[in-house]
Amino acid sequence: MELTNEQLQQVEAYLDKKNFNYIDLRIEILDHMISDIESFVNKDYSFEEGLKITILKWDKHFENTASFYFGLMYHEPSILIKNASKIFKPFYFLYLTAYFLPIVIFTNFNIIFSKSNTVFLNQLFFVSSIICLIYLVFIFVNNLKTKVKTTYSYILKTQYLSIVFLIIPLFMGNLINSDGSFIPFLIGFQSAGFSVTLICHYFYKKHQEAIKKYKIS
Repeated sequence: MELTNEQLQQVEAYLDKKNFNYIDLRIEILDHMISDIESFVNKDYSFEEGLKITILKWDKHFENTASFYFGLMYHEPSILIKNASKIFKPFYFLYLTAYFLPIVIFTNFNIIFSKSNTVFLNQLFFVSSIICLIYLVFIFVNNLKTKVKTTYSYILKTQYLSIVFLIIPLFMGNLINSDGSFIPFLIGFQSAGFSVTLICHYFYKKHQEAIKKYKIS
């Protein structure tokens, strides 16, 4: 038995009450809840009984929680956190690799550049950092302005502080010592900053694709 429009509105009202507006997950959850209710109605439960049982089942998924991957300050419904953590987990380890691997390499292997190459590389890193910084600011500002929430926009919101990976090397100056060797911890920050830019670019595009998919203007 399919639910009537009025009954569907009652299910929507439950999600509105929970203030759950992450459009990609909301549509998926709405479909699951409707399916659950219809299964109860087909077993001779009334709509009201099916709705009540379904709400009791789903309530736990809307309890606010946080994740190790995003930090304790970003509390959201557990169903969003669980989905976002699953998506973001590989990228979290990419962060760690991008930061620690250059430190390990340039601490244990002393690569020396000539004076002319040192100047060129320091300038290249500086310009690249500025470009990445401008692009990240563009992404973050647009994400703040967006009226449509998705799992991807939530992930982007948790990455605002990661901009420091680019800012610190810029404030510290050269990444290469006067003797032509890399400064390991700074090249680690620089590498992490580049990875942050690529990761945020990926999630910004996924957010835009989700908006297009669900035809949200």
